[in-house]
Amino acid sequence: MDTKTFLQRVLSSEGHYCIFAAKSAEERKTQKFYSSIDDVVDAATQFDQQGYDVYYGLATFHEANSRKVDNVKHLKSFFLDLDCGPTKEFASQEDAIKELRKFCTANSLPNPTMVNSGRGVHVYWFLDEAVCYEDWFPVAERLKRLCAKQNFLADPAVTSDAARVLRVPDTHNFKTNPPSDVGFFGLVERVETVGFDTFSELLGGDMIPVPTKHIPKELSQTMHNLMGNQENVFKDILVKTQRGDGCEQLYNIIRHQEETSEPLWRAGLSIAKFCVDSDKAMHVISKNHPEYTPEDTQEKLRQIKGPYTCVKFDEFNPDVCPNCPQWGQIKSPILLGRRLKEAEVNDEGVYVEAPALELPNQPETTYEIPKYPPPYVRGVNGGVYIRTKNEDGDVEEKKLYHNDLYVVKRVHDPEVGEAIVMRLHLPRDGVREFTLPMSAVTSTEEFRKSLSSRGVTVKKMDDLMTYTLSWVDELQATSTADQAHRQFGWADESMSAFILGNQKVTHNNIEFNPPSNQTVGLFPAFESKGTYQAWRDNLALWNDEKFVLQQFAVGMGFGSPLMEFLNTNCGTVSFYNKDSGVGKTALLLAASGIWGDPEQLVLQKDDTYNFKMNRAEVMHSLPTGIDEITNMSPRQMSELVYQGTSGQQRGRMSQSANVERYRGGRWSLLMMYTANTSVVERISMAKAMPKAEAQRVLECRVDRIFDSVKDKETTDAFESGLLNNYGHAGIIYVQYIMRNLQACQQLVMDVQKRVDTLAELTSENRFWSATIASTISGLLIAKKAGLHDFDVQKVFKWAVTDLVAQNKRNMTDMGGTVYDVLDDFFSENISYILQIKSTVDNRGTHNNGLDEYVIPEQVARGRLIARYETDTKMFYVKPKPLKEWCGELQINYAHLVNEIMQKCHGKRKKVRLTKGTNLQLPASDVLAMKFDMEPDDENLEDL
Repeated sequence: MDTKTFLQRVLSSEGHYCIFAAKSAEERKTQKFYSSIDDVVDAATQFDQQGYDVYYGLATFHEANSRKVDNVKHLKSFFLDLDCGPTKEFASQEDAIKELRKFCTANSLPNPTMVNSGRGVHVYWFLDEAVCYEDWFPVAERLKRLCAKQNFLADPAVTSDAARVLRVPDTHNFKTNPPSDVGFFGLVERVETVGFDTFSELLGGDMIPVPTKHIPKELSQTMHNLMGNQENVFKDILVKTQRGDGCEQLYNIIRHQEETSEPLWRAGLSIAKFCVDSDKAMHVISKNHPEYTPEDTQEKLRQIKGPYTCVKFDEFNPDVCPNCPQWGQIKSPILLGRRLKEAEVNDEGVYVEAPALELPNQPETTYEIPKYPPPYVRGVNGGVYIRTKNEDGDVEEKKLYHNDLYVVKRVHDPEVGEAIVMRLHLPRDGVREFTLPMSAVTSTEEFRKSLSSRGVTVKKMDDLMTYTLSWVDELQATSTADQAHRQFGWADESMSAFILGNQKVTHNNIEFNPPSNQTVGLFPAFESKGTYQAWRDNLALWNDEKFVLQQFAVGMGFGSPLMEFLNTNCGTVSFYNKDSGVGKTALLLAASGIWGDPEQLVLQKDDTYNFKMNRAEVMHSLPTGIDEITNMSPRQMSELVYQGTSGQQRGRMSQSANVERYRGGRWSLLMMYTANTSVVERISMAKAMPKAEAQRVLECRVDRIFDSVKDKETTDAFESGLLNNYGHAGIIYVQYIMRNLQACQQLVMDVQKRVDTLAELTSENRFWSATIASTISGLLIAKKAGLHDFDVQKVFKWAVTDLVAQNKRNMTDMGGTVYDVLDDFFSENISYILQIKSTVDNRGTHNNGLDEYVIPEQVARGRLIARYETDTKMFYVKPKPLKEWCGELQINYAHLVNEIMQKCHGKRKKVRLTKGTNLQLPASDVLAMKFDMEPDDENLEDL
């Protein structure tokens, strides 16, 4: 067998390989890692040629930087090191091999592979597959104990040491003079491998597993916290020992101190040192020892680095530990005294913590963590534990989750019903609060999904689910449920708080606002970006009188929360221009950027109608911008104006039952549109006189100010500033309002009166009045709060003169008379009108049957809806087609008929519309009318 074949059999194919080389004469040592066995063979050869003793790591390793046990990846053999020589355990290699064969025969072990190390014998049993350290170590320990039990003197320090190195075959042992060859004993071309399970059984696999050796690691913060949650009590160990289920080794140390060896005494002290009652315990187990003095005992304690393991106790005093009921169940006797170190509560019965809080405008906040409901307790460093007693009356404590997780309150959501707000403390991310519906709390699968999505990762969710239900029982017995915040903006009618993303803003504080199903998706939109000063400096570009329209748009962003003071649910402004690049979208971005991320807050043209209305409900008090509504149909635009200003969702029925669905919360805000054309003009394509819509929306044409080429750099920088600096002014603004609530309310009322007076607005113009009043008031209040430097008086003047005047002109142009309406009707249906002379004075005397017939001037095509007698100027119109046409254009039919009766000599009568033709139809109900036409009315030059 060559070196490469040997290494392939003894090492796993996965992981990094290690070579250790030493030149004792020159005190040189080096250790290197390789990724392939070929590289290992080459390195071993080179080092050997340079006069180094060459060793290889018996394991493969995760990382190529450490040969420590905690870096071990796989092992593929069990091994022994037999030291030979006059002063060694075996007098010669021949004696060692002879004893090895007896040992293998006695225990039915397969024939091993033996390597001549130059002075000793290295023994290998190759496994047919690689195993991890956690599986390998207990079996290796069993092999070591079997050697000791049968007095087979293999080096015990090697057998279960996964980080051990042994010599590479086909190299030299330079510690002898001359150097000795390192090679194989006997013929090794046909070496058998053994299964891991088989080898384990041969060593007594039915025995209780040997405790796993402690692997010291650099502890994570989580592990530090968990270990800090525990304390050890020596008295508890003694109580269990006296009862027969403690540590017999410690019992013997205490009872037979005079006969206890120094190593075993030190082992006992290692347990006492790390108990909270160590001052007393150290003397209890030491005072009768022959070498005891208080000073020496203190010095021994100082040198002890940690509690000794059960394996260590067994090495110092064999044949005691294997008979212990805890053997294989615990790693160290100190675990018998382990207790949870419970966090202390203050006078109000709550734990107090001060974690980082993920609120963009609030510094670190101190939290009060409520006392957990029994039998659950909180560790001093956090975490959830359950404390119970077993049949023997011993306290048992079990960790459910290593971080703080608890229920803060119960809430009632009108749509999802009962829910709970939970709080999770994460060491790096701070505090997260989230809402779970009770339907998820009582369903194992839903509970698992909900907590996992929030970052809670445990193997057994059932225990946490029971814990959470205990919280629910506790809170139902001690508190009432709060109402969940399903909307942003003002939290209640008293305007004592303002909801902005995950923040509940009061006049002097910012609290955490737990998410509801309605609001959680928009929480990221209210995280600020950039700086307040950069936002303010960027907005200063509009601080010029030529930007009065743009300043008005910013005022809408500030004025939206003030709509709560007025009796109007929603005010709307449509900014339009057929050209692109005039800055329509920038108006919406600027208004929304006061509160959060404008790109997320401004709605887009592809968003569905229901999505837009749901957003208005969620925003509640915040400005709602909709960019580019030009592609909406005229009827959809009409619905948007009506429903937006109504301040509420449509009523809907439940799909599963004949009951009304929850309508949702009302809103009171300012809404902004952008379009390529007049919204009212678009609506008039489906509705003859959209006066109602025109009274609900103010239209404002946006003229180009910047040159699209020369000023592109300026406009690009401004838009970039809007998109990279936002979410800073809103909290300052609403806190100013809350601190001056009555004064702000009075200001809005005063401004509205002045607007109504100067603009001559009536109750019919109430939407215009509220929109302008809240916008101007918003600018005034924001300026008092130091948020801008606009000349508000000029904005006010522009609004009550230019803006209102233009919309009033549009209303005047929209007012059509009865003649206008009928003219549209007859023009659209001229093909369906029979035009013929009257037969009243055309009585014939020929008695040939043709006297009553008249040649029509125009015959109706397709259908007949009216008759026009060209000589008498009389119209006879069927009511049904006229009523349908009015319905399509949303014209009041009854009002039109009344106008016809008064101004067009109208009458209701029965007439045969086909009279004078050869089509004899019965008389039908018609509206008869006649227009008084002056000669000048038909003079084209006057048109």
